[in-house]
Amino acid sequence: MARRATSNFVKHACPLLLAGMIAIGFAPDSFAQSTKGMTTEEAQQYKDCLKLAQLRPEDGFESAIEWRDMGGGEPARHCVAVSLISLGKYKEAATRLDALAKDSTAEPHVVAGMLSQAGQAWMMASNLEFAWRDQTRALEIVKNDPQLWIDRAMVLGMAGQYWESIDDLNKALDLEPDQIDALIYRATAWRMLKSYDLAMTDIDNVLSKDPDNTQALFERGNLHRIAGDNDKARRDWMTVIENSNGTPVADAAKANIEKMDVRTESE
Repeated sequence: MARRATSNFVKHACPLLLAGMIAIGFAPDSFAQSTKGMTTEEAQQYKDCLKLAQLRPEDGFESAIEWRDMGGGEPARHCVAVSLISLGKYKEAATRLDALAKDSTAEPHVVAGMLSQAGQAWMMASNLEFAWRDQTRALEIVKNDPQLWIDRAMVLGMAGQYWESIDDLNKALDLEPDQIDALIYRATAWRMLKSYDLAMTDIDNVLSKDPDNTQALFERGNLHRIAGDNDKARRDWMTVIENSNGTPVADAAKANIEKMDVRTESE
């Protein structure tokens, strides 16, 4: 895959999803697997380290380094990398996660999680080639995790490879048909391909299950605007602002309304 730092997919995908793209620390099921073989005290130390890495990353980094130097092993090394992600040092974090995954003796699902995190960090570092490489390696280890397919789909979408992104999202949805993020990402990809009816079908599917989903409402506003229905677009974006004011998606909704108003006045 060619390395590309930005694409229209990034500019037009749901901001809240993009803001939450890096899942710092493992998901709960992965965390549980990663603590197998630890004592209760060790597992709690790992959990506390990850929490500190997210909430106070500078303190988390120092604590994780100290723990690592005292023999904390893989959990401490992972916590160091998570701290670096929180500090915005994505390239260094990705490099450390790659090394950790290579050396790891953990179970396959945990190693795949490390590679997926490395891929996310490379993506934030604008190295899509390495991001795709690590996400693909993760899928070679674990093929039945829908989140791994979604993670690689994001990389493909950012590279402008929308059809390939949809293929990965389809695989995620085969594994988990009601996966909300996959449906919203796929709607964005359909929109980028100008397949607006298919995009709306995915968004309607999401909203039938979760009527207040801000990501889906934001995306539906985009589709209404494309269709020339400014009133419906405004209504959806205003709902996003009212329900999640102060978040990235609300800020994007405000920006879209401002742009729409400027264009309407000039028409």
